[in-house]
Amino acid sequence: MDLRNFDLNLLVVLHTLIAERSVSNTAKKLHLSQPATSAALKRLRVALDDRILVRDGLQMVLTPRAEELFAPLTAILGEIDRTLTASEIFNPAKVERTMRIATNDYGAFILIPPLMNRLQSIAPNIDVEVWEIGRDAIAALKEGKIDLAICDGWTLKQCQCTEVLFSETFTCLARAEHPRIQGELTIDRYLAEEHILVSPRGRVRGHVDAVLARQGWERRVRLTLPHVLAVPAAVSATDCIVTIASRIAHQLAASYDLQILSPPIDVGDFQVAMAWRSALTNDLAIQWLQGELRSICAEI
Repeated sequence: MDLRNFDLNLLVVLHTLIAERSVSNTAKKLHLSQPATSAALKRLRVALDDRILVRDGLQMVLTPRAEELFAPLTAILGEIDRTLTASEIFNPAKVERTMRIATNDYGAFILIPPLMNRLQSIAPNIDVEVWEIGRDAIAALKEGKIDLAICDGWTLKQCQCTEVLFSETFTCLARAEHPRIQGELTIDRYLAEEHILVSPRGRVRGHVDAVLARQGWERRVRLTLPHVLAVPAAVSATDCIVTIASRIAHQLAASYDLQILSPPIDVGDFQVAMAWRSALTNDLAIQWLQGELRSICAEI
């Protein structure tokens, strides 16, 4: 492609078309008429020798080439924006805004408290709304109902703008006076004991159960809880054991009389990630919030 003959304004249209997957939505976002947006798409198709958007039944889908272009386009346009607005400095102390973050028990327990600790001194007028992260989190992001989503990377795999914050492992907890477990947990003892499962969806096979199943093993889940908050009380009052995220396990054990035990099998780890709406990529407030979360994650 000869850039001298290419209208660079079309890059903004292309980025928005890929993000919205809709000519009409792109027209609204960019305050263009639909005929003008359709004409821009036609010019882009010729310049890139690619259809970019194609109809699949009742919806429009991206071509593989368009999918590949989204990340570099986001970086390029972000760099241009930062270059042209280099003199603009974000001052959190002067901002009045509500940040909406969708997350699960893990994010609310591990990340939100230190975030609020930082905000109370440097951003007193920024409020935070924590939303429960459901199956419609991706739609909520796209519709602008939330600013960020934070949970395991697998849940956010369909989001276009994501970033891995850190990896998490698993740890087992049992009450300190457990009659059959003291300091070490063997696979035989693990399988013989009754377990607590944390699952907001009820009794479903979790990550640990999938790992056990691959070895031909099965555990008995005696109690299923929707939230992690009830775990320490349930563990300390019974002989049940629980396998949960390590950072949560260590905090709970410090507040209750619980044993911290290594799982007797390799249950792997998972990634904690954040996702945001592509339209907010250059939002200075969102960039600042992401930076605060990165700092918190580096500390924990």
